[in-house]
Amino acid sequence: MVVSPSPQPDRQMVRRQLIAKGTAAFAANQTRTQRDPVAAAAWAQAQFRSYYGDLREFIRGPLNARIVGRGEGSGFRYENVLFESHPGWEVNATVYLPLTFDQPCPAVVVPVGHSGKQFESYQLPCQYFARAGFVAITFDPPGVAGEKQPGNDHFYDGVRCHLTGDTSSRYFIGDVLRAMDYLETRDEVDPSHGFACTGVSGGGHSSVFAGLLADRVTAVAPSCCMAPQRSLVLERSYSSCPETLMPGRLRDGLDDSDLLCALAPRPVLLMAGQGDEVYVAEESRRIAAQTTAHFQAVGAADNFTYFEDAGGHAYSLRQAKTFCTWLRRHWRLSDSRALPSTDESDYAMLPAEQLQCHPNTGVNMVTLTQARAEKLAAGHTAPDQAWLQQFAGVGPTLAAPQVLSSSPGQHTWFHTWREQLVQTEPGNFVPVSCAECAEATSTLWHFNPAGRLKLAERGGLLMEAISHTSRAWPKVNLIAADLRGWGETATAATPYEFVSWGGPDRFLAYVSASLAEPVEAMRLRDAWQLSRVFSAAGRNILHASGAAAPVALHFAALTRRFSAVVLHDAPGSYADLLTTADFNWPHDLVLPGVLQHYDLPLLADAAACPVHWINPRDGAHDPLSAAECARRTCGAQTWHHAMDDDAQVQLLRTLLHDA
Repeated sequence: MVVSPSPQPDRQMVRRQLIAKGTAAFAANQTRTQRDPVAAAAWAQAQFRSYYGDLREFIRGPLNARIVGRGEGSGFRYENVLFESHPGWEVNATVYLPLTFDQPCPAVVVPVGHSGKQFESYQLPCQYFARAGFVAITFDPPGVAGEKQPGNDHFYDGVRCHLTGDTSSRYFIGDVLRAMDYLETRDEVDPSHGFACTGVSGGGHSSVFAGLLADRVTAVAPSCCMAPQRSLVLERSYSSCPETLMPGRLRDGLDDSDLLCALAPRPVLLMAGQGDEVYVAEESRRIAAQTTAHFQAVGAADNFTYFEDAGGHAYSLRQAKTFCTWLRRHWRLSDSRALPSTDESDYAMLPAEQLQCHPNTGVNMVTLTQARAEKLAAGHTAPDQAWLQQFAGVGPTLAAPQVLSSSPGQHTWFHTWREQLVQTEPGNFVPVSCAECAEATSTLWHFNPAGRLKLAERGGLLMEAISHTSRAWPKVNLIAADLRGWGETATAATPYEFVSWGGPDRFLAYVSASLAEPVEAMRLRDAWQLSRVFSAAGRNILHASGAAAPVALHFAALTRRFSAVVLHDAPGSYADLLTTADFNWPHDLVLPGVLQHYDLPLLADAAACPVHWINPRDGAHDPLSAAECARRTCGAQTWHHAMDDDAQVQLLRTLLHDA
């Protein structure tokens, strides 16, 4: 027996494509910066603000603030406070207040990173700030180790925010902005200097991001959080959270140094740890050098300071003292008292339960995104072919696809099989398996993220449908393809992705969204190019499994060449992805902004052919109920509950042969 050679899989192909696009965007922004640093910084801030959409308008409601606890420590007192950021979303803040200073006092906002406000990197600096004469407010971020975990996972829930065209960062930065609103209501606070923002890791990101959104942030001091994104995100494929890769940021080529430069001439203190494992000191020094040059160029050389701590990924008391010294100077504070000691033995950690506020967790990123999706649904319209062509990037300038290789045909019982490799665009190769029979008058197209022939194994569903060995049914041609990132080209993990929060699907999802060119659009472009290569006559039926279903529906609506579409174990809709606490789909399934325009059932109508939903699933990947399937069945769409493989084969045969 002759074994037909298969194309060799390239499991980093899609990653390379995204890295190349990101690298080009960074280079373009670097050119922009070199041409006019001042204009580039202003442009960077304007672009950054655009990522947050209607955030400013959305968080203008009443604070509904209330104090829920009090206590006192050595040299400070504290109050636990609840107030609203987004409507119904409660911020669990702890306010640290001086004991021995005349009030009102200047204020510092200390956002928490991927941690909780009860830990050392937040408690001890805030105690220090209060002893030094500042009011400090700190609060948990969504998710992680704080009090606001349900519905706020940075990854599973953060990526779902993309469905409505939002960045999950809006929920982090909204809290910072509202914390300043709250501080302005306190008699103990002197807001005449504005507000300072400082924090470690994700708290440092939030400090910088808030500074870019709000001019009343007059001093910014991020710690252990700045790194060249080209190196960290692209070259090393570090599993960054989606809130730092907001849609559009990588498209605009905005590196961390660009964000710091956009804060000029406001005072910026960049702090780093010599032992930091992720935000390594060498890269922090490089960012500091770039930022220093910009501040010098705009005549604000004295307003940028770099401090390198001997520690690791933490906000130390040494950093707290450096920050207070720096802030006193830039705010021209008249206080001449000596700053507190940095000896850790002089400080005591408060028990975590003493800092708890018990916020309402029923309102979270998922519920707020779901509410936004429901509001947007009223304006949904089915996309036409022109809109889909623009979305997929399949205009007249798209180069024709090329068949790079085709194996010798191998004849089986009734079909001749060939393995082909199609270049759909430079650097992108799609493996295709074709089974052809001279007497066939219909063709079954098949997409499956698990592999184009997964459902052919052991005489599986695909083989039954095309009558691979059976004389009882007419024969059917088969075209099965691994669109980019699926099957043989499924992206392999890199070392930084072997962590609990990492994975190749997350890199593809977050990076492509930030590039404003989702992987799902690239896959649709692949499918379009295949339709130019394989112009099968007769009846064409499109079958897709699992996460391939949304691409298949887009393909059917774009080409309108199919007599029917069958979606097996597919998400019932994009909105269904928001209705469950768990999210058990690949993250690159999420199509940013889609719910601003339409949802899958409306897209199915645009396919202009019967669409069969076989055992559709919700966001947790659980089957929709029989009642829900019955409710959704209408017009040309039929929703099937608990259909087994034999019944699905029978349905495919009926559709293929127009029986």
